[in-house]
Amino acid sequence: MRNRLRSLPSLVFVLSSASSLAANGDLDPTFGVGGTTTAGVSQAGLQLPVAPVVMPDGRILTCAPLGANGPSGTDFLVVRYLADGGLDTSFSFDGKVTVDFGGSNDQCNAIALQSDGKIVVVGSTNAAGNSDFAIARLNADGTLDTSFGNGTGKVVVAFDNGGTNADIGGGIAIQPDGKLVAVGMANSASNGDDFAIVRLLPDGTRDPAFNLTGRVIVGFDFPASSNKTDEASSVAVDPAGRILVGGVAQTVGNGLDFAVARLLPNGQLDADFDGDGRATIGFDLGASGNDLCYRMLLRHDGRIVLIGAADTSSSSAVNNDMAVARLMPDGSPDVTFGIGGKTVLSFDLIPNGADGAFAGVEQSNGKLIIGGIAQHNLSPLGMKGALARLNADGSLDGQFGTFGKVLLDFERTSPSQQFVLGLALQGTQIIATGVVTIPGAGDPPPQDVYVARLQNDLIFADGFD
Repeated sequence: MRNRLRSLPSLVFVLSSASSLAANGDLDPTFGVGGTTTAGVSQAGLQLPVAPVVMPDGRILTCAPLGANGPSGTDFLVVRYLADGGLDTSFSFDGKVTVDFGGSNDQCNAIALQSDGKIVVVGSTNAAGNSDFAIARLNADGTLDTSFGNGTGKVVVAFDNGGTNADIGGGIAIQPDGKLVAVGMANSASNGDDFAIVRLLPDGTRDPAFNLTGRVIVGFDFPASSNKTDEASSVAVDPAGRILVGGVAQTVGNGLDFAVARLLPNGQLDADFDGDGRATIGFDLGASGNDLCYRMLLRHDGRIVLIGAADTSSSSAVNNDMAVARLMPDGSPDVTFGIGGKTVLSFDLIPNGADGAFAGVEQSNGKLIIGGIAQHNLSPLGMKGALARLNADGSLDGQFGTFGKVLLDFERTSPSQQFVLGLALQGTQIIATGVVTIPGAGDPPPQDVYVARLQNDLIFADGFD
């Protein structure tokens, strides 16, 4: 996760629609300015705003790290927008809240909304070179919730299994009973990085009903070595209370594969899931064998969607493509999706380009929208925000954008570095969040957090949505 979440890898709208409404994938001009809005921050190397949360009233929440690494440190930045893209001034007066855990590098990696309107953010805090999970809870007005974390609104969780003692939170889920499940990675001297899971009671204390200590370590151990990389970035809780954790696992050949673990409510691995509670999915199309999962979704029917990037290079040259895998509820490949449960799609704006997907959201009709990047320039580096929509069988949906694909085109500089890092639905409309390069001096150049809204009519010529 240090390699994948802290620094994402270096990896128009034309539609002939049956609907008389605006084309699917076009920026919505009624949102923000021309379909986009920004947080109004300027920071070099800002690459980590997380997937947005759309509130029941249409307002939008996201978070990102704010500030420079070093003695001055970074803090969690939580931003709330009105449904139309304006900053919500009822949220800490200017729509923005910072949360400081006191470390030199506080990085937020996920955000969730409780049913009571409270906001939970998770990431990591670093003090004296030791990183720990960092979890904060805010009231609806942006103030820290003093009923959480022994009156502070903040909780720090250490696994401290040795090695670098790097424990980094990457995903958050809220159970129906109000318990919080945070996942990420924990480093140890003997096993390298492993999946790390903690479950908290609603007041922020660790849940003793979850593996006694409230913490669980899951290793895939292919191979068992001090250098392996098993890192979790997503979590979901199914209706039976079982916890699904998605990320990457290192394989015997030292490549990385998509990986999922399923835990019982008590924290034990669920043997009904792929035999031992763990499943890996390799695309194995390129020289490195590195297939990186950034996002996991749990469908309403229990099937599991994994979204990321697959190496498709034939040599040491970089060539990554968007990659999606789908599993059945028991962890086996869903052979009704793509080829053998997997599909790969490329934008190929330049030879050997770095395309990858970091985000996804499923529509009510079962179609899947994924978002990420498509490289369009080698030097200086140029990235475009890229989206695609897949039918339920994994094929590209020709009713979206250009043959199923959309390139965002609101660059502030040329060439631009523009990333889609999060997706959500606001009604039927698509909300995309990420970063975009803005004018200014520096190497890397300054960036700002953006939110964009794309038009998305679910009613097609067949009359079904």
